[in-house]
Amino acid sequence: MRQRGSHRAGTFSAIKAAGIRLIYEHGYEAMTLRMLARDVGLESGSLYYHIKDKQDFLFRLLKEIIEGNVAKMDEKLRGIDDPEDRMRAFIHFFVSNQWEKKQESFIVSSEVRSLTPENYQALTALSRAYRDRVEEIIRKGVAAGKFRVRNVTVAAIAICDILGGPARWYYPKELLALDEIMEMITDMIFQLLGASHPVHKPARAPDRAEPPAAGRAKVESGAMLNAAPSKAGPVGFPVARLWVR
Repeated sequence: MRQRGSHRAGTFSAIKAAGIRLIYEHGYEAMTLRMLARDVGLESGSLYYHIKDKQDFLFRLLKEIIEGNVAKMDEKLRGIDDPEDRMRAFIHFFVSNQWEKKQESFIVSSEVRSLTPENYQALTALSRAYRDRVEEIIRKGVAAGKFRVRNVTVAAIAICDILGGPARWYYPKELLALDEIMEMITDMIFQLLGASHPVHKPARAPDRAEPPAAGRAKVESGAMLNAAPSKAGPVGFPVARLWVR
């Protein structure tokens, strides 16, 4: 027998999955609630039984994605005490998770700009968990004599910026293989940390998969990597790609 409320929760899961795909392909601004309702087989009016409005949906969607990632991150770090091993595990999780959940990662990276100031502040506070974990690892590494940095907070911000990049530009078919990208990023970060000995190759990343069809077909080359996001899907991808030959 279905428990009370379980049908509603199941319907929202379907709405969430459809929303991730539609926002990834069309962008938040172009996606309409009519499109969302049609995709999950609901009447437009029925959608409001599950969400308040479009902004409420985006906020809940991003919040659930970030909370899920933080919980998974903490699970991956649990039981790892050595600062260097803990940093490698953090890097491995962050980079591989962005590829395994390419659409979710891209939406989090690109659509926070579409939040209201209040919702933006709430998600910024939630996302602070990533930087907090990095700062904790760095402080322990410095105390153990394994890392040498002038400012822990600045180093943590720089590392989070490095790790957040692949969600916007990484495609294995066009760049290095995922394990090669992960090794390169790990080496960059350990150099930034002034690691006391050479960096060992990190654990091999999951086998690369084919990029999503929409992403392969619609990403265009052209302007600078950090140019304003394009308006054709997956919306927000920079029109230029970082080529590595």
